[in-house]
Amino acid sequence: MAFVVVSAGTVTHSKLRAVRARWLAMAGAACALVLVAAGLAAGYRLGLAHAPYTAVSTASASHGFSKPEVRALVDRVATLSGRLTQLEGEAAALAQRFGSSVSAEGRAAAGESRPSGGPLLPVASAGLASAMPLLPDERLGIARLERRFDALEHSIAWLGDVAAERTVAQMAFPYRLPVAGSRISSSYGLRHDPFTGRLARHTGLDIPAAHGTPILASGGGRVVSAGLRGAYGRAVVIDHGGGLATLYGHASKLLVRPGDVVMPNEPIALVGSTGRSTGPHLHFEVLRNGKRVEPSQYLGRVLASAEPAR
Repeated sequence: MAFVVVSAGTVTHSKLRAVRARWLAMAGAACALVLVAAGLAAGYRLGLAHAPYTAVSTASASHGFSKPEVRALVDRVATLSGRLTQLEGEAAALAQRFGSSVSAEGRAAAGESRPSGGPLLPVASAGLASAMPLLPDERLGIARLERRFDALEHSIAWLGDVAAERTVAQMAFPYRLPVAGSRISSSYGLRHDPFTGRLARHTGLDIPAAHGTPILASGGGRVVSAGLRGAYGRAVVIDHGGGLATLYGHASKLLVRPGDVVMPNEPIALVGSTGRSTGPHLHFEVLRNGKRVEPSQYLGRVLASAEPAR
């Protein structure tokens, strides 16, 4: 499972800004592709709109349309039109996944909101085949347009893969507060032990909450442990991939089993006071390659509204 690598010595807000900057760049690329698609749409449609049209007799129209090369050209134009419609839809959907949208100018360039009109004429009766002379430069123009569509389709597919990877990384990254709306009663680092009063090392965050309050997965992943865990009491450990894991201790009841795949913010247990605990709360830890690290490196700004209680 993909995840975001965070260096231990980096300031939280700087890391978050770097991650956001990367995906904003991807969003910009998506918007650029949408505008390219809109430009292709505008050029293609304007080209058809300004194609020379001459009245021809029924005989000449029938004769021109019956030529194999004319039928092949009409088929290629129809195929391009279908690909254009599909690309516009894929580009708009991709922009939405990146949190962007096609601008009004882009939509107008694509012909979505430009006023137009005129009689509806069937392709055959309008003599489209005869109205479009089969000149070599026109064949080359359609070939170039097909190559541009190929390149655009490839780029959109690549950006779709990037968007999917970003979604997986965001789901796996444990940056969500595991108990909604609660405060921190004890932070990571040195503190006076609540039982002995002596200075001791605290390897996580204590988050007080009412007995039975849902404990939520800070990020998506696979449950690797769920059961009694010594001083932690009933505890759950979730593997987020790439050596990153989170631990949730002192639960009164466990809602998951080892091997379960959980989604972000999914309830995995209920707050309790099992193990070495003085009252109902969640003990939350972040482990990187088996070593306990400062949770604020991952929770980031959500801790701003959950400062240690005084």
